[in-house]
Amino acid sequence: GNSKVDVSSEDLVSWFRHVDHVLPHTRVALSELSCSLDGHCAGTAGLESVAPSPLPSYVHLNMSCNVVVIQRGDVLSTFERAIAAFSRPMDPDYVDGDQQVDALKWEPFVDSFIGALGLSRAYTMLVLNPKWSASLPSYGYRIGFSEYELRILNDNAALPELQLGSAVRWGAEPSVPAYSDGPHTGWPLSIKKYKVSDLQHQSYNWASSARQYLSELEDYNRRVFKMLGPRTKGSAALARAATLLQRRDDLSQLLASTLKLPPQHLHNPRFPATHPLEDCPTPLWVGQRRWLMLDLTARRTDWGPALGGDGVVAHTTLPDVSFAFGSADEQRAEKRAAKGEQPEEMQMRDKLHSMRSDRLAGVAQQQAHERSMLHVVHGTAPGEVPADQLDPDGNPTGQLSEEQQDSLDKRHHEATLQAELNVYEEFATVHCAGRTNPPVICTEAADAVLDLKHSLEMISKHTGTNARARLHPTHGWDIFGREADDEATSAAYSAAKDVFFAEVSSVLSRGLRHVIAPPSATWHHQGYLHDTASPYTHQVHFTVYTIQDTSRKLGPWRERGVQFDLDSFKQQLTRLAMPHQAFSFSTLQLNLLDDPALAAAFAVSLRTSFMQLPHAVLDPVENEALYLDSRELALRLKQRFSFDSARAAASRDPHALLDVPVFIFELARDVPVLIDEHYNARALEDLILVVQNAANQDEHPTGMMCDGVLLQRPLSPLKHALSAVLQHLGGVLPPHLGYSPGRKVVQHDWLWSVGAHPLSWTSWGGQYSQMHIDALHRSYVLDAIDSSVDMVNDGIVLLQDSTPHPHAFAKTQAMRGELQKLLQQFAQVVNVWRTMVAHGASLEYHAAAEVITTSEALARAFYEQCAKIMSELHPQKCELRSGGLPPLLLAAIYGSSASAGLAVAVVLLLPLFKKKAKAI
Repeated sequence: GNSKVDVSSEDLVSWFRHVDHVLPHTRVALSELSCSLDGHCAGTAGLESVAPSPLPSYVHLNMSCNVVVIQRGDVLSTFERAIAAFSRPMDPDYVDGDQQVDALKWEPFVDSFIGALGLSRAYTMLVLNPKWSASLPSYGYRIGFSEYELRILNDNAALPELQLGSAVRWGAEPSVPAYSDGPHTGWPLSIKKYKVSDLQHQSYNWASSARQYLSELEDYNRRVFKMLGPRTKGSAALARAATLLQRRDDLSQLLASTLKLPPQHLHNPRFPATHPLEDCPTPLWVGQRRWLMLDLTARRTDWGPALGGDGVVAHTTLPDVSFAFGSADEQRAEKRAAKGEQPEEMQMRDKLHSMRSDRLAGVAQQQAHERSMLHVVHGTAPGEVPADQLDPDGNPTGQLSEEQQDSLDKRHHEATLQAELNVYEEFATVHCAGRTNPPVICTEAADAVLDLKHSLEMISKHTGTNARARLHPTHGWDIFGREADDEATSAAYSAAKDVFFAEVSSVLSRGLRHVIAPPSATWHHQGYLHDTASPYTHQVHFTVYTIQDTSRKLGPWRERGVQFDLDSFKQQLTRLAMPHQAFSFSTLQLNLLDDPALAAAFAVSLRTSFMQLPHAVLDPVENEALYLDSRELALRLKQRFSFDSARAAASRDPHALLDVPVFIFELARDVPVLIDEHYNARALEDLILVVQNAANQDEHPTGMMCDGVLLQRPLSPLKHALSAVLQHLGGVLPPHLGYSPGRKVVQHDWLWSVGAHPLSWTSWGGQYSQMHIDALHRSYVLDAIDSSVDMVNDGIVLLQDSTPHPHAFAKTQAMRGELQKLLQQFAQVVNVWRTMVAHGASLEYHAAAEVITTSEALARAFYEQCAKIMSELHPQKCELRSGGLPPLLLAAIYGSSASAGLAVAVVLLLPLFKKKAKAI
C-alpha cells in the first residue's frame, strides 16, 4: 500500500500482545456523568475526567486476537477500486478535488468481504493502507452530502427523479455479492490467544466476485451520468439522492424534507452550523455489523467538543504513514541518487521516452484526423450533412455543437491517457517485473501510473464516456520490481515500523475499550447487584404516549420538519429482542388541550435559561432557550399515570415483565423546547422522555464541531430516542465514554464516535449497530453473573463467622449431609457460570441468557443453605447451647460479682460524703 509498508503476520502477533486485550467489565452510575463533562452540549467542557464509584464486577473480558492471512495484492487493489467507484467530489465544480466515499455503499461491500472470510461471528478490526500520492485528492467516509451538493439538490428539487414516490428511469443498481454465514465456512472460531489463519483462497475468490460487481457498478454509473446529461452539474449527487429517495427510511425522509425547504432556510441563519445531512467525513467507520475500520490513507479530520475537553480528535491523532516512513523513503531516494544511473539504465530511460513520444504522437495524429473529418458521419448519405450541424436557415455550419465538442475532447483526453498508461505497462513488464533493486526509472514509472489511473477513473466516473482503459489488469500493477534495503535503510524502516505500530495499536486498543467492550451504566449505584433485579426480562412492553401540543399556531413560513417515525422506532427496538424474548408495544395519543393535569405537568416542568453557543471565530454567544426539567416532569407524569403499579406487580418475579413508558411530546411551537437544556431524549430510571419540535431548525446546535464547523442536531429525535432506549434497558453507553482501569476514571474519547448509528455524534444514523446490540445482551449476562457471584460470596462470608471449636466440630459431624448438599450446589452454580461464559465467548448471548434465572436460583439456594448451616452451628437462643455451666457454680459467680460491685461503689462514694460534712 502507501509507502510500501510491508507487515508480516509475525509482526501483527507480536504487536497484538501490546494491545489492552484483557479488560475488566465496569459499570458507571449515570448520576456521575454530566453533559458539561461530555462536551457535546454547548458551553465550555470540563477538562477533567470523571472519577466514578464503579460497582464491583468479577468479570474480565479476555480478547482472543487472531491474524488472518489474505491475498494482499488482490484484496488491496479491489478496495482501492471500490473507494474510487463509491466516491463523489465534495464540490461538484471541482471533480478532481476532495472526495467523499459513500458509506452506505461501503458498508455492504465490507460486509461481503467479512462474510466471505467467515468472520461474521467475531469482531473484525480492518486497517486499510491504499496507495496514495501527493497529487491525488484526499477523501473521507460519510453517508450524507456536502454543503455544495445540498444546494444543488435544493435547486433541482423539481427534477422528476427527486420526487418522492417516482420511479428511477435508469434501472436497479447492482447489488454486492452476498455470503451466507455457514457453521463451517471461513475462519474457525477459536479461543486461542494468538492464532494465525490462512484465508488466502477465500480472499482470492471474494476479490474475483467483487471485481465483477465493481465493473457492473461502473457501467451503471456511466449509464446514469449519460442519461442525466454530460453537462449536468452535480450529476453524482443527483443520482445518489434519487436512489436514496427510493429506500423509504429515515434518511430518505430527512432528504425529502430538506428538498422542500426554501433556499434561505437550508441553513439556519441564527446559528452557523451544518445541515444534519452534512455529517462529518471521517477516516474511521463503525459498521452495522461486527466490524470497525481504520483507513490510514483517508483525510484526517478534526472533530470533538468545539471548546476543547478530553479526547478531542486532531489531525495528528491518527498515525500518518507518509510521515512515519518518510525518513526511510528519503534514505531510499538518497541511495538511488548516490548510486546514479548506469549506461544501461540511461538507455532504458531513453527507450521509455522514445516509446512514450512515438505512442502519443500517433494518438495525436489520429485525433487530428478525426477532427478534420467533421462531415463524415456514419449513418448519413454521401454529401449529406447531419441535422444537428445545420443553422436555422438549413445551411451547414461546419462546426460541432458545444455538447459534441465537449464529448470529443474528453474522448481524446481519455485516449491519450490510455496510450500513455499502455506504454508504462509494456515497459515495466519487460524491464522491471520480478527484479530486485530495479532501475530508478521503474520507481518513477510506478508513481506516474498511479496518477494516470486516477485521471482515467475521474474521466470514466464523472462523464458519460465508456472508459475502455485496462485500469485493473490481472497483475494488479505489481510489475515494477522490489527495492531491497541496505542495513542503514532497514534500520530506519524497522524503527519507523515500531513507532507506526505503536500508534496503530493505540487506535485499535481504544476501539476495543470504546466500541467492542465499552463500560455500561447502572441506575443502582449503591448496594449489591442482587439487591435489584437484573435488567433481563422475558417480556418487555413499551407503552408509547404521544402527547401533542397544538395550542399555538406556527408562523406562515414554517414547514413542519421530519416527524418522529414511530414505525421505524418500533422496528429498531424489535431488533434488541433475543430469540426467546417477547417485545410488545401499545400506543396512546393525548393532547394537552384535552388533559388539564397533563398540561399543568408540562407547564410546571418548563424552564428558561441562557445557553452559551460556541462559535468558530467569535466568542461564545448567549441565547435564550426553553427546556423541560426531566426530574420534575417525571414526577408529574407518575402522578398522572399509574405505570408504577405495573412495576410493583412485576416485582414478585423480576424476570417476568418490564414495562417501559416512552413519552413523546410533539410540540407545534415557533420556539424549540429541549430536555435538561441540551437533550432531545433522556433515559431515566423508570421512563424515557422524547421531544419532537416543529421548530426543530431553531434548536441550538450541539457543542460538537467538525473541521471548524458546528454540527447541527438531527431534524428528528429518533436517533436520540433509540440511544436512550439502549441506556434504559441495559446501560449501553455511547462510544465516546470509556473506563480507564489504570487511572480509574471515565475517559472521554471521541475517536470512535463515528458511523451511521444512534450512538454516534459525527453522523446521522437511525439503525442500531450489531455491536451495540451485543453490548446490550452482554450486559444482561454479565449483570446476572455478578449478581449470582455476589450472592455466593455473601454465603461464604456467613460461613467465615464460624471458628474452630470442639463443640462446632461435633455439630459439623452431625450435619454432614447438609454440607455435602452445599458443595453440590456450589458445583452446580459454577458449572452454570462456565456455561454462560462459554456461550458469551462465541457471541451466543441468547443461549447464555436462557440460564440467567437458573444461575440466580442456584446462587440463592446456596446462600439459603449457608444460612441454614450457620443457624445450626450457632443457635440464637442461649439455652440451646451445649456444654452449659452447673447451676451452683453460676450462683457462686453471680454472688461474688455482686459483692465486688458493692465494694467498689462504697470506695468511690465515701469521699463525697466526707466533703459534704466539712462544708456543713
